Amino acid sequence: MSASTIVPTAARITPSATLRGTVTPPGSKSYSARAVLAAGMAPGRSRIRRIANSRNVRALIDAVATLGAEISFEGDDLVVVWPTELRDDQTIDVGNSGIVLRLLLGATAHLHRTTFVTKYPESLGRRSNIEMLDALRQLGVDADWQEHDGRLPISTYAAGIHGGSTSIESRKSSQFLSGLLYLGSRLDSALEIHVPDELKAPSMVRTTQQVLAIAGVETSASPDGLHYQVAAGTAFAPAEFSVGSDPASTAALLALATALDSDVSIRHTGLTELDGVVDYVRSVGGNVTVEYDEIRVQGNPAALKPLDFDGSLSPDSVLPLAALSAHADGTSIFRNIEHIRYKECDRISDFRTELSKVGIESEETVDSLTIHGNSAGATRSAVIDSHFDRAIVLAFTLIGARSKHGLIIENSGVISQTYPDFFRDAAELGIDLQLSAEPSVKSGA
Repeated sequence: MSASTIVPTAARITPSATLRGTVTPPGSKSYSARAVLAAGMAPGRSRIRRIANSRNVRALIDAVATLGAEISFEGDDLVVVWPTELRDDQTIDVGNSGIVLRLLLGATAHLHRTTFVTKYPESLGRRSNIEMLDALRQLGVDADWQEHDGRLPISTYAAGIHGGSTSIESRKSSQFLSGLLYLGSRLDSALEIHVPDELKAPSMVRTTQQVLAIAGVETSASPDGLHYQVAAGTAFAPAEFSVGSDPASTAALLALATALDSDVSIRHTGLTELDGVVDYVRSVGGNVTVEYDEIRVQGNPAALKPLDFDGSLSPDSVLPLAALSAHADGTSIFRNIEHIRYKECDRISDFRTELSKVGIESEETVDSLTIHGNSAGATRSAVIDSHFDRAIVLAFTLIGARSKHGLIIENSGVISQTYPDFFRDAAELGIDLQLSAEPSVKSGA
């Protein structure tokens, strides 16, 4: 078994009987990214404690440096020193991260010109950003882009920018709204934002508001979460941020431990964006105890039960929980999840394609995923395509560990987007796996 922190191009997961030990998930990618940008917009010195060491966060750190910040690390902390003004006319590589792109589209929209590019045209480069560009246009921001629906590369021009009112469609993603909230403090007058359809993943918008509040930016929201305001005269100030545990990584570890005969302790530095997940795992059959800085999970595979889940509560938890439900005899439905179609891959259809390879039956609608589970789980081995999405990697590690014949996950290095040490930690808990690290141009590893 080999599970160092190298970036693998393929991971072979073989059946694993028991999990034992203690594991610490990485810091929250979502919170870290928001904190880096807030620090990067505040003139002066800010500190981010226990920042996530993930590819997406590093992409935002690099972007902030491109815009003029001085960056240094002090242990697990990131220190950002920001000049009075941002650098204009810059080209920013956003990596393969939707949150990096969409936060920056808002935060830099007041600049004369900013261009955004990616080295991942078949992943992030396929994702539409037209909702954000339409909202910025209502505020006087011009833009051009590669395709008809706002695909990268994108350039924005702020010659006519102004405050006032705009609307942002958020059915596909709440990241657009978060980006606009960052822009509000750079405008001459108050910014009002209306969500005309529905807001998916409201917990992530609340995280944005929490980070902005720490940085001195005043925002408000209506009770229904469809109207937001950034007050006139608000401005970013230097601040200190403390990063909690990454919700997607924590959910994946919870699901993995529940799926197997286990006694696992998950040390955490704060739990956010995990609405409903712990309760779901308990109801499915896991024995879960939550303490101030630790979650203990005792898994009993024979006790697993099918259960539905509202995916709008914790979108990044859907695939690990769906993988868990595949091993419970009966049908589980994951609802309100259309927005996960617009992540690094289509997390409904692409996930189902890979499930079919190993013999797990499923169905889909526009906004739901139905898993027809059975205690045997995967009935055949297969080579799984990660679709350059760490959520696929996390889910199929669980499926492979519970399977009879094992499986291979190609392009598994994308796990470093959120959880670079996942395979090392999984192996130390008892997952039987082997990694391959041959160079691969396709994987971008």
